[in-house]
Amino acid sequence: MTHLTLQAVTKRFNAAYAVDHVDLSVPDGKLVCFLGPSGCGKTTLLRMIAGLETPSSGSVTFAGRDITHLPANQRDFGMVFQSLALFPHMSVAENIAYPLRLRKTAKAAQGRRVTELLELIQLPHMANRPVTQLSGGQRQRVAIARAIASSPKLLLLDEPLSALDAKLREAMQVEIRLLQQRLGITTIMVTHDQREAMTMADEIVVMEKGRIAQVGKPLDIYRNPVSEFVADFIGLGNILPVTLDGRGGVTLPGGQQIVVANPAWVPESTADIRLLIRPEDVCVKHVTTDSYPNHLAGTVTFIRDVGATLEATIDCAGFTLTAATTQRETPGLTLGMPVLAELPAQACKLIAARPLQ
Repeated sequence: MTHLTLQAVTKRFNAAYAVDHVDLSVPDGKLVCFLGPSGCGKTTLLRMIAGLETPSSGSVTFAGRDITHLPANQRDFGMVFQSLALFPHMSVAENIAYPLRLRKTAKAAQGRRVTELLELIQLPHMANRPVTQLSGGQRQRVAIARAIASSPKLLLLDEPLSALDAKLREAMQVEIRLLQQRLGITTIMVTHDQREAMTMADEIVVMEKGRIAQVGKPLDIYRNPVSEFVADFIGLGNILPVTLDGRGGVTLPGGQQIVVANPAWVPESTADIRLLIRPEDVCVKHVTTDSYPNHLAGTVTFIRDVGATLEATIDCAGFTLTAATTQRETPGLTLGMPVLAELPAQACKLIAARPLQ
């Protein structure tokens, strides 16, 4: 069941398009991430869903009702802002109860709901503590509890984890995801962090210059990006200009021939093709005298040891490759070492090149 539908939603600020004719359906009970670089329109789109901005054109429908021009306070949505916007003069319990007070909920019902939410966010012992005395992660949980206190039909999160340190941020990603699944509440989250989106989302909406570049499940987008922009934004990738060789393969900048598993996909202009292969799919091997298809000779020019993996930069004739390997897979890897980089055909994807600016 689709609860939220956007049709040709556009937002102009004078002559500039912040959001440009966006069509989107958000299924009930799922967590959807709006992902993209700064200035791509994701927060503006979220604010139009929340009712904090009015579309210049297009419509927003929720549960079959047109809410395009409905005021924010009548939409029954919960929202967590980037700044969290907690009230510093109030205690934890008072912050959580605030939306219930606005709805003139009975005192006894307020108390029961606050107690329930404090248990849910695992802060029952901090009900009377001022929010100024909480850690970043605790404040984050209080902000979410306040947003869901009135049992909203939709939860909107605008980069809520951006102010946290890396370790706490990863822990909160898991907490928010588990909480969302437990409650079954439809959630839309804005982020520019692709790892965060991959960790949390049922579905990712990749945005570029006010438009949707691709929509899909995290792994589908990672493995099958539709363009150079998406491939470059979602994870690390080797993106190389290539030309079709007319024999079911492509030619790399150095003249090497590469066989790809699905050569049938060809963009409108055969000059605008890129080959994508993820670093974890590049196999690093020691040089042998035998010649195999899709094996490229190169030299290791840089190694980054990140503990679980080694990231090696390999200089081939005319281009460089990044490979993710391990000490077990490639023992004795050192700078200056000649190696063979294998590009498995099934891991080589042809994608559309980024348009010229």
